[in-house]
Amino acid sequence: MWNRNFAQYMYVFYLFVFLLDVIYLFWSNSSLYTVIGLFAIVMIVINFKEADRVFKILGIILLSAGAVFYLSSNESITKIPSFFAGNIGLLFLISMLPWMNTVVKAGRYNKLLQTLLGGNVKGMGELYVRGEATMVSLAAFLNLSSATISQDLLKKQLKNANTNVRNSFIARSTLRGYSLALLWSPLEILLATSIFITNANYLEVLPWMLLIAFLGFAIDSSIGKIIFRNEVIEETGAPTNLRKGSRKKLIQFILALVLFLIVVVFLTNVVQFNFLFAVTIALFPFAYIWAVLLKRKRSFLKIGWPTWKRQTNHLHNFIVLLLTLSFFTETLNGSPYLRYLQDPLVALEGHQVFIMLFIQATFLIMTLLGVHPIATMGIFGGVSELLLNTFPSVTLTLLLASSAIATVPSAPYGLIVTLTSVGLKMNPYKIVLKNIPYSLMCGFIGVLIAYLTLFLY
Repeated sequence: MWNRNFAQYMYVFYLFVFLLDVIYLFWSNSSLYTVIGLFAIVMIVINFKEADRVFKILGIILLSAGAVFYLSSNESITKIPSFFAGNIGLLFLISMLPWMNTVVKAGRYNKLLQTLLGGNVKGMGELYVRGEATMVSLAAFLNLSSATISQDLLKKQLKNANTNVRNSFIARSTLRGYSLALLWSPLEILLATSIFITNANYLEVLPWMLLIAFLGFAIDSSIGKIIFRNEVIEETGAPTNLRKGSRKKLIQFILALVLFLIVVVFLTNVVQFNFLFAVTIALFPFAYIWAVLLKRKRSFLKIGWPTWKRQTNHLHNFIVLLLTLSFFTETLNGSPYLRYLQDPLVALEGHQVFIMLFIQATFLIMTLLGVHPIATMGIFGGVSELLLNTFPSVTLTLLLASSAIATVPSAPYGLIVTLTSVGLKMNPYKIVLKNIPYSLMCGFIGVLIAYLTLFLY
């Protein structure tokens, strides 16, 4: 009973650690960093039991490998706590994401999906393009809820279609559209992590990520339209055009997204905050002001406060993964074993395209084996100095982010694939098989665009 009551207030402890990390950003005191690391170790111990089996296994592997790396290095034992502190900022960002989703719910913007996906269409081919375009437009703020809402709507809209065709349609259009939105969203943790590793300027990265998303959408929607061109949809009688109120909400939504991007760019380029911190501290004030302007402040706080507490209390998987990953990365950097990871890259020195393809293949293979893309990102973060000697920071960011995000629809143990599997009562590996061609295609587009930037930076 006591443990259950204690667990309800873990958010207080986490917030305290997050605030210490913020203080460290402005006051780089080594003793403070050690204290943060000690608290990080406590967080791992508290959350390990509650983490999912996959994350427990990953955590054990990362801790074991990190211990081997530490024993092979000349680092002092007093530095061990600080090795766990590196990813506290990422956890802070993840804990703040629910506030943006809350203002979207409070403003009832999630109902835009119903309007945009509704209406009569000529067939599944046309609906595929519309559905994917909707996901690319709205998922940047709606995040996971965009996928679950759109899947429920599509199931109703396609209730009379062949089950296999319907499931294939939904598993392709929603997961692929969702991943295309993540490519450029400042709220996406994989993009934030890649910028954290390379220290690139988000404003320079954004146009290229938008280009990758546009090309990915253009190619995949065209293929989807061809694949499902002969599948018909029964008439629903619903109006095709956006109502005036819905059109106004769509404009508001797009304007809010643009303003949030402007705020993040201002904080990173004018105030000179790092990208991760800029997004994190902008989330709550922006969402709150947005709710006030919508006259939804009460709904925002009523929905947001319990949601934030609940989700912050349940960061088990991310805490175990990110904090053990920090230990792994830091000990690797001081270990002679680092050269074994560097050797494949050194062997490919002078062949930048092969290095890019190697990175893309590594992300996909590791994802199929059940390793979270953030963990793979952390491994490449361990050799980031070598990679940054080969690629400009913008190029490396494009490469890491696009390769990682391309695997999202093909991750058998990923959250979005798991939710889709449950919703469609479909084997997750069938979903993965349907989306591997897309992951390869999107990854290749990322490699191509990244290669082109080599001539510009």
